Amino acid sequence: MANVRANGRRSGRTVVLPITAAYLLQPGHHLYAPIGKEKIMRALLAWATVLVAAIMTIGYVPQSTRATSQPGQSQSISELFKLSRAAARRKDFAKAAQLLEEAVARGKHDSGLLYDTACLWARTGNKDKAFQFLLESVEAGYHQAAHLQRDNDLLSLHEDARWAKATAECERQQTKYLKDHSDPDKTRFITSDIIRFWKAYDHAMAAAPKDRAAIVQREYIDPGTVGLEDLNRYRRVDAEELARAIEQYANFYKAIRSVTLAIDQQRAETIAAFRKFKRLYAPASFPDTYLVIGEFGGGGTASGNGLLIAAEMFARKPEVPIMELGAWEKSVFVEPTELPPVIAHEMIHFHQAYASVSTLLCNCLNEGSADFLGELASGRLAARTQRIHAWANPRERQLWDEFQKEMNGADMSHWLYAGSGKGDRPDDLGYWIGYKITEAYYRYATDKKQAIKDILMVKDCNEFLRSSRYAAKF
Repeated sequence: MANVRANGRRSGRTVVLPITAAYLLQPGHHLYAPIGKEKIMRALLAWATVLVAAIMTIGYVPQSTRATSQPGQSQSISELFKLSRAAARRKDFAKAAQLLEEAVARGKHDSGLLYDTACLWARTGNKDKAFQFLLESVEAGYHQAAHLQRDNDLLSLHEDARWAKATAECERQQTKYLKDHSDPDKTRFITSDIIRFWKAYDHAMAAAPKDRAAIVQREYIDPGTVGLEDLNRYRRVDAEELARAIEQYANFYKAIRSVTLAIDQQRAETIAAFRKFKRLYAPASFPDTYLVIGEFGGGGTASGNGLLIAAEMFARKPEVPIMELGAWEKSVFVEPTELPPVIAHEMIHFHQAYASVSTLLCNCLNEGSADFLGELASGRLAARTQRIHAWANPRERQLWDEFQKEMNGADMSHWLYAGSGKGDRPDDLGYWIGYKITEAYYRYATDKKQAIKDILMVKDCNEFLRSSRYAAKF
């Protein structure tokens, strides 16, 4: 399904994953870990809501037509997304597809949503439906040709005569996208969701608490950009959680308005990083960056539509009170000046095309290489990453001995995401080990431009490790 990066609420920092049916069966992975108790409680409440809604909609059948639905429908678009995720986790791909199709029928025609609907229908074996939505997705602008070719959800379509048309049209869209987004100076910082949030916030806080989630949904999420829609579809921004957050962190949200409205002041340094990466990697393209307000769940992620940044995570100023925040929130709340290296990291993820991210090694390379190339572009690592490196570098041999015993397995718990640290050991040491391996590969390579391409498009993680000669230093 559509490439999306999820990050923040439950785990370490960021991980690039294709949004496939398999992805929907596992928890999200996020920028800045670990999750605090407050987040767990909000997540449990949200899941209870989904469970109740799922029970109430057993036997649900969507409209068979593609016409816009009439007023009086029982589920909102966001609820349809929630129910679809729940169905996919149960491996009821037909129900999951029907629910997304209903969202499309109500006027949601984003290429990523159409693509995900196609993937779910393909998982059911309904090739006609799958091609219908796949071709609509490409027509709507889906352009990730490499991902389309390797997406396991669509393997059943490869032998069909219609596959050649779909891939050819996707490659045409990719060519157009690269042409339209090749100039870093033309990169757009889209802040309209922030402006819309504060208008909805004022209305919500003036209303009764019971009405706030509906106002946030109606005035902020429903009319949002495609970036906000992506975050909502994969539950990175949720009306009920956001309504709870603005109540729980009332003084915090009151204080960050002016900081978030000035967030695009970080554009100049970010564009400078993009220019540097263009010099390093000529085929680079630069997606739109969507800046939104969320429920303090994660800092940055990416989807096929662009880079998605939660501005409230980058609003630390002396005048912003943090007494309401828990230990986790305080540890990940950073200054606006941290945005350029974070966006550079996400921009690298946008370019990556790994054959697989199934093992610990591949996941660590995926994240660590985004840090390494992001640093080449921006000139610095995020402050939190610098602290991890300062702890790990004196212990490099010990950590390597530990890592190589686990690297070909699928257990990420000791190296990535929530709870991977213990005592004074920081979370996300997998980012550091991936950085060190990537750094060794780059330094050993004689052709630096080819090395960057190799780093972005790792075909075999163990072969990449061998070629890096990283282990030889020990």
